Parts: sequence; structure tokens; C-alpha cells
Amino acid sequence: MNSLDLHFVCVGPQRTGSTWLYQILAHHPALCFPEDVKETMFFDQYYEKGLSWYAAHFTHRNEEQLCGEIAPTYFDVDVVPTRLHQLNPECRIIINLRNPVFRTLSLYRHHLSKGRVSGSLEEAISQMPRIIDSGKYALHIPRWLDRFGAEQVKFVLLEEIESTPETVLKSVSNFLGVAEIALPIEENQRVNAATMPRFPWLAKAATKLATGLRANRLHKVVEFGKALGLKQVYTGGEQQMPELTASDRFWLKSQYEADIVFVEKLLGRDLSTWRQED
Repeated sequence: MNSLDLHFVCVGPQRTGSTWLYQILAHHPALCFPEDVKETMFFDQYYEKGLSWYAAHFTHRNEEQLCGEIAPTYFDVDVVPTRLHQLNPECRIIINLRNPVFRTLSLYRHHLSKGRVSGSLEEAISQMPRIIDSGKYALHIPRWLDRFGAEQVKFVLLEEIESTPETVLKSVSNFLGVAEIALPIEENQRVNAATMPRFPWLAKAATKLATGLRANRLHKVVEFGKALGLKQVYTGGEQQMPELTASDRFWLKSQYEADIVFVEKLLGRDLSTWRQED
């Protein structure tokens, strides 16, 4: 893989619409994504495996296609912008953004469903501080802008995906320099919603097993297990996903106010809706 092969990366953060983007762009004939897996996690978790390991995910690419990745765990890892820049200084970066309070709730629920955390939001954050830290837009975005420059970084708001998905796809296609792709009817809906696990201990064990298999590029084993319905054994419990308490909401809003102001100035737009209760 030479320095020009990785053309674009959607770096997240998590729970901001990256799965929706992947499900559509993965069908674009001009784009090539990693084989058998959505996220390689190469630049944050498996960098020591070397570029040959990463390049092996793209062996199915034809010469005309642009290689890229949807990788929402990259956003808040401080070394990732430098590593990506070293591979290709001209790489195009897509950053998805969302009301940080709602994003935190969604990420909390996501990790609950995987058995990675337990208890209240406060307890979960103590177990995994990244639940809140990864939403610190004012801390993480400047690293990407410093490395790649504003002309190579595109911001996509989840609210825009929900309200005008066709416009978002047109804008992203233009940013990547490829033909516009139409919005499939079945993709104009919510994806990747979390559910409470029936058996948290089993969900945690399954998550660890899947992580280990993916680290060794055994993605097909994981996908085969999903196809067999093994995931349904421990997911989809009847217990409702937790909501934010009034005190949780107040605390999160105070934690993220500076980040909302930062994004407003960066994008030159009013995001007062991010400060609303619902």
C-alpha cells in the first residue's frame, strides 16, 4: 500500500451516524472498503501489526477504486491523526457530529448492550471514561485540522443525516470526488440501535471473543456467528434501556457547553438545539 492508496477515512466519533454512511457508501462502485469488516481499528488498536496487515484488508480493490474506511474509534485517539498523515498527507477526513449529550447517552447504551459497562451513567463513566471524553469536540477536532487542514476535513451533522440525507450524500460524494450515489429507500431509517443484553456476562464474553477474532482478521468467523443468530442469544432483553436523569442531563450539558460553542464557531452556525432538553 503506497502513500496515496488510503484516500479517505470517516473518523467518527462513535454514535454519530457513521454506520448509516458506511451502509450506503459501501455500495458505491468507485469506493473500496476493508474486506469482511467495517472497522479494522488499525490506526488505534492494531498499528503494531504493520502496514502489510492493514493493506491485506484491501486486496480486492481494483485500480480505479479509492480506498477508505469508516472508523469511529479513531476520532479521540491522539496519535491517530499523525499516523494517518504519515501514510497519506492528502487523505480526506470526514467527522460526524451530534448533540454531545445525546451522543453520550447513545454510547453509554451501546457499551451496556455489549456488556462492557454496567450500572448508572455515572458508574459506567467511572468504568470507561471514554464514554464522555470522546465527546470533547473542542479537544479532539483541532488535532485533525492541524494535521490535514480545513480543506481536507468535512463535518457531517447527524441532524442533517436525519432531515436531508440526500443532500448529505451529495455533499460527501463531492468531497470524495466521486459520482453521486442515490439514497436506497431501505437505508433512510435508524440503524445500529442498542438493546439491553439478556445476559450481560455473556455479552461481555462474546464481545471479547469477537475482538480477538477480528484482531487476527478472522472477520468471517464473527460474521458467520451473527448469521447463525448467535448474537440474539444474549441481546434483546426485555429490560428497557436507561434514560438520562435530570441531574445527568444537567451535568452533561455543563460538561459539553464549551464544545458546543467551539463547534458553533467552527461551522459558523447556531446549534442552540443542542442545548434543548429533548
